[in-house]
Amino acid sequence: MTDPRQPAAGTTRGATSVGPQKKRKGLWLALALAAAVIALLLLLSQCGGDDDPQPGAAGASSSPSSSSSSASASPSSSASSSPSATSSAGGGAAGGAAAGQPSSLVAADGTAVLDPAAPADPAPVLGQVAGQQVTATAVQVLSVPADEGFWVGSSDAQRVWVQLAGAAGESPYQVRQGDRVDFTGTVTAHDGQFPATVGVDDAEGAAQLATQAQHVEADRSTVQLSS
Repeated sequence: MTDPRQPAAGTTRGATSVGPQKKRKGLWLALALAAAVIALLLLLSQCGGDDDPQPGAAGASSSPSSSSSSASASPSSSASSSPSATSSAGGGAAGGAAAGQPSSLVAADGTAVLDPAAPADPAPVLGQVAGQQVTATAVQVLSVPADEGFWVGSSDAQRVWVQLAGAAGESPYQVRQGDRVDFTGTVTAHDGQFPATVGVDDAEGAAQLATQAQHVEADRSTVQLSS
């Protein structure tokens, strides 16, 4: 009989084989460590990827903002300048006819003595521009009641007396009723006797001329038929 206490063949009593188990444990430990390293690397990679777009995203968001600000500023400045220009143009129109405009008589400071756009009695304006030079452009000759003077304007209510001065040239222009003439002259004050002195009677507007107390004295060499 075999003694049951005897060890089986191929084994040694009191010894345990641990070689294969240690190898398996080492392999699993290495695999776990490698997996942990890979997971850590992936995590770091994701964190780095999330950080990189942020500056770009910030730059992208700031660019539209600044672009929008610039775009809104331009219309604003254009809108503010346009009314200024319009206002300036309106102011010029309100001041009266511009020098060079047909049927106008304009003083040196820009005041319209005869304004075709707003016909009115010129007496008040004549007093304001006394002593100033005036320029007439294509004003109509209403009547020529004296050899040395004539009325210009748009009607009997809006007219100014022009008194000629200076020597006549070799071929002086003869002013006729209905002509349109250009000339330069000076607004000159006169007294109540002036109408009679220059030969203007009551039928030709002596009372009106005396009331206006101002006339335009023009050198005859500047008076010419308007083209």
